[in-house]
Amino acid sequence: MDERSAASGDFLLGHRVPENEGEDACLRTGEQYRQSLRDGRRVIVDGEEVEDVTVQPGLKAGIDTFAALFDAQFDPDARDVTTSVDPATGRRIATGWLVPRRLEDLARHDAQIRFSTHRTLGVFGRPPDYGPVKAIGFLAFRHLIERDEPEAMEKIERFLEVGASHNLISADVIIDVQANRKLSKAEMPGRLRVVEERPDTLVVYGAKAGNTMMPQGNIGTISMPPPARDIPEECMLWAAVPANLAGLTLVCREPVTSGRETRVDHPITAAGEEIDCLALYDHVEISRDYVFSYRNRGIATIYTTLGRFAFWKIICRLSHRAELFAATAQMIVNALGTDHVPAVRAMVADVIHYAKLIRACVLASMEQAAPTPSGVLIPEASLVTAGRLYAIEQYPKIMQVLRDLSGQGLISRVPESTWMRSDVGAMLDEFLPGHDVGARDKNRLFNLVWDLTCSGHGLRTALFEALNATPAPALREDLYRIHDNPEARAVIGELAGFG
Repeated sequence: MDERSAASGDFLLGHRVPENEGEDACLRTGEQYRQSLRDGRRVIVDGEEVEDVTVQPGLKAGIDTFAALFDAQFDPDARDVTTSVDPATGRRIATGWLVPRRLEDLARHDAQIRFSTHRTLGVFGRPPDYGPVKAIGFLAFRHLIERDEPEAMEKIERFLEVGASHNLISADVIIDVQANRKLSKAEMPGRLRVVEERPDTLVVYGAKAGNTMMPQGNIGTISMPPPARDIPEECMLWAAVPANLAGLTLVCREPVTSGRETRVDHPITAAGEEIDCLALYDHVEISRDYVFSYRNRGIATIYTTLGRFAFWKIICRLSHRAELFAATAQMIVNALGTDHVPAVRAMVADVIHYAKLIRACVLASMEQAAPTPSGVLIPEASLVTAGRLYAIEQYPKIMQVLRDLSGQGLISRVPESTWMRSDVGAMLDEFLPGHDVGARDKNRLFNLVWDLTCSGHGLRTALFEALNATPAPALREDLYRIHDNPEARAVIGELAGFG
C-alpha cells in the first residue's frame, strides 16, 4: 500500500495515527510515534532499502529511546516537565512546541531539555523537544520574512498549529552536500534547487547532507546554510517537508550501533543513536502551503538570526550534558580512590569549571532575554554564542580528561559474558574492586566512560558537537558581528580623552 505523503490529507502529516482524546489530544504515546514512521518513506541503510525503520537494527534502538520520551508525556512524574498548557488555546502540548513569551516559558524549555538530556546523556542532539525550534524561530522573526513575503505569516502559524497539535518530530535540513569548492555555488551539481514552479507546488532537485534523525522523525525544515549571499535565487528556499515525500530518498551513513549491544557492556550505545543521512530529492513536489520563503535574497542572509532559539536550546543541552560530565569525573575518582591526589582533583575541577561556565551563559542569556516584534522571548544572542563556542572548543579536552582520570580502567574492561564464567568471575570480583564500590559496578562505570569517550558512538557524537549548527570559526565570526556594548566604548573614549 502506498502511504507516501502525496496521497495523504495534510501535506505534513503523511500516515495518520490514532489520535488521543480530551486533554491528551495533542500528545502521542511511544507506540503512536513508532506507527507514524511506518508511512512509506524511502530509507536506505547499508545498501538495503528498509521496509520498516522501527525494526531496522541500526535505527530501532534510537527510535525506542525517542519512544520512551514520548511515553514520558503520560508519566505522572514527568508530565509537568514534558508537557505544557498552551496559553493561546488551553490545550496540553509537548513542551517543545510551547512558544516562549515569558521567562517562565524559557525555564520550562530548559527543564524539558534537562529531562531529555538526563535520559540520553545528551548524545541525542536532536531529541523530540528540539524539533520545533525552526517553527518557533520563524514565528519570532516573522517580521523579517513577511516584509517581503507577507503571505508567509499564515503558513508559519499553520506550521506551528500542525506541529503542536500532532506532536511531530522535525529535523533540520540545512547542510549543502560536500562538493568541489572551486566551483561557484551555481555550478555545484548537488545543491538543492527549485527546477519547476507549479501553481500549488515547487519541484526541487538536488541533495542535502546531515539531516540528523530525519529517517527517525516526521518532518524536516529546509533552510539555507551560511554564508548564503551568493547562491542562485532558485536555491533560496525555506520550507517544511515530510520524511515520506514521493521522490525523496534518505541514504543513511553507516550506523554506529548494531542493535546487538547490551546495556551492561555498552550502556550508551545500546540506547541507540540518531542517524545522519544524505537526503536525495529527485523532482520532489513541495506544497506551497509550507514554503515560507522563496527567491527572497534578504532571507538568504539571516540564517543565524532565524536560528537563535535553536542555538539557545543547543547550549541548554550542552550545559546539562556538561554537568553529567562533571558527575562522571567525580564518580571515576571516587571509584578509584584517587580523589585525595591534588593533580587528580585539579583535573576534576577542570570538568566542573567547564560545566559551570556553560551553565552561567545559559542563565545569563535567559536573564537578558528580550521579546522580538512578534512577542517571542529570545535569549541574548552573544551570550549564547560565546557559551557554545567555549563548549565545543573545550569538548575534546574534557573527553581526554575523563580518559586520563580512568587510566587502565578503560582498557581493562571485561564483558559481562566473561564475568559470568564460573572459572574467572569469582577471581574478577576478588581482584578488581574499587574504593567503596564492587568490581562489577566499577567495570560498569568504565563501560559507560568507554562509550562516552572512546567508542564509535562517542566519536560520532564528538564530531556532531563540533559541527552542530555552526562550527567554531563561524561562531567566532558571529560573535564578532553581534557583540556590541556602546556604553563600554563610551567609557573608554572618555578615559582616553576623546569621548
